[in-house]
Amino acid sequence: MPNIKKGTVYWITGLDGSGKTTIGNALYYKMKKTAPVVLFDGDILKEIAGGGVPGYTKEERLARAKRYSLLCKLLSDQGIDVIICTISMFDEVRTWNRENFAHYIEVFLDVSLDILKKRDKKGLYLNTDSKDELPGLHYEAEFPKEPDIVLHTDGSVSVKECVERIQNISCREKNEFNKDTSYWNTYYQQKPGILNECSSFAREMMNMINSSNTSDGARYLLDLGCGNGRDSVFFADNDLHVIGIDASNVAIEMLQQEHEANDFLEFICDDFVTADVLFQRKYDYCYSRFTLHAINEKQEEQLINNVYKALKKDGLFMIEVRTIHDTIYGKGELVEKNAYIYNEHYRRFIDPEEITKKVIQKGFSVVYSEEGSGFSKTETDDPVLLRLVLKK
Repeated sequence: MPNIKKGTVYWITGLDGSGKTTIGNALYYKMKKTAPVVLFDGDILKEIAGGGVPGYTKEERLARAKRYSLLCKLLSDQGIDVIICTISMFDEVRTWNRENFAHYIEVFLDVSLDILKKRDKKGLYLNTDSKDELPGLHYEAEFPKEPDIVLHTDGSVSVKECVERIQNISCREKNEFNKDTSYWNTYYQQKPGILNECSSFAREMMNMINSSNTSDGARYLLDLGCGNGRDSVFFADNDLHVIGIDASNVAIEMLQQEHEANDFLEFICDDFVTADVLFQRKYDYCYSRFTLHAINEKQEEQLINNVYKALKKDGLFMIEVRTIHDTIYGKGELVEKNAYIYNEHYRRFIDPEEITKKVIQKGFSVVYSEEGSGFSKTETDDPVLLRLVLKK
């Protein structure tokens, strides 16, 4: 399955009256000559993606800005360039953009409040008693900390020159953590076609799914870091529609060829932390066995957040992972907190108390939690694992 080249999101931000619409439109018509591009701006953007949040308080603006980001991601993941003109003066939103857009250019239109007041045709900056809160006037705006380009739109630079400067910017690629792709590609090349019996964790989770399911419709499960696909196949054999994601193109290509005719199975090579499919539909279940080991703490926070959004109400997030009490904890080269390079690849060990606090803070409730050995015993290893089941 070929990977779609993802589009670029041009996030043009600045205070009201800074020239976002003017520059965004000029950039749109310039880019439209050579490639498909979508422009979002102003009241139309609010109508399309406002999500029923009509007002202009700080909280309402933040809620809309988050929806704008999701809309931009949906389109850019399908190969479409997106220009969005939005105030959205929130660090939280721009941080999310950097972490989740494959190609992202942040444009900050910087102009003084004095000039904005002189340009103020709508009288927004004069109405200090308005219930509509204006960033920079009614509350302190969170200006971009690391924009890709700053344009001083005080009249000293033409619109044409602003557009040219934006188009000359080299896009900063998303910083993806290396999930030992080379190591696992070699592993699966040396052991082609391996498909062992499903894990004991998968069987236990299937029992939990069957006992708690109240839906008569199709049920969808996302297998995060599916590896050789043995658990994905097991879930599909039990009438779940399964999408398995893994960074190893060798493993995924083998699985795609082997299960091409199975309508209940789909395998995708992608970064499971920010995979497109996390944002394209809602899931009944997300399954993560031995995959939190492969990501750093920052990405763990991203994953928890993205899974929470991807799950339906009452959906389950099922996790099995090595803990800091495991026998191989501390072996190898320490590279960051609770993380080591051991036997040629990265392993991070999870603190049960810390992750429980994180997921509860996010909004999950803990359905089941148990730590111990004997869960996944082999001839050479008996790891200390945490089994954690969360409900949205």
